[in-house]
Amino acid sequence: MNDVKVQVIVKSPPSEIWKIWSNFSEAPLWDTDVSHCELNGPFQPGTQGKCILKNGLNMPLKLEEVRMHESYRNTARLLWIDLEFDHQMRRLSPNETHVIHTARIAGPLSFLYRGLLRKMLTAAMTTALDNLCALAEQRANAISPLRLEKPGTHLHRV
Repeated sequence: MNDVKVQVIVKSPPSEIWKIWSNFSEAPLWDTDVSHCELNGPFQPGTQGKCILKNGLNMPLKLEEVRMHESYRNTARLLWIDLEFDHQMRRLSPNETHVIHTARIAGPLSFLYRGLLRKMLTAAMTTALDNLCALAEQRANAISPLRLEKPGTHLHRV
């Protein structure tokens, strides 16, 4: 069961989304809750890394699954909280991609803080997906500046 699910339709090809996702050190460009992210190796299953949140907390993470140009899943630990983030995309047309980010919350006594975390993660993930959409569309438009399409269609929480 997913605790949080946000989604958006991005006016850019899937390859642009993948470039953004797989360049982990650029995560602060679109995920504004983090000030720094790094992987200790290639973007592949088993690679560990960390993100430092804007509030200073260190969040160790591990890439659990990577399906090239489709999705990736990572786990993270924040204090006593176990988090699992799933990032998926589906090509709708050559220049349109459906992007879905989900999160699961687990850990000891998770029932005590699940409601608050859902609320916080929904807000943070919605902002991150909006920023990802804008960045991907900006980069896609820089490649083909003659495209005159409307901005991404936001679907968000389901």
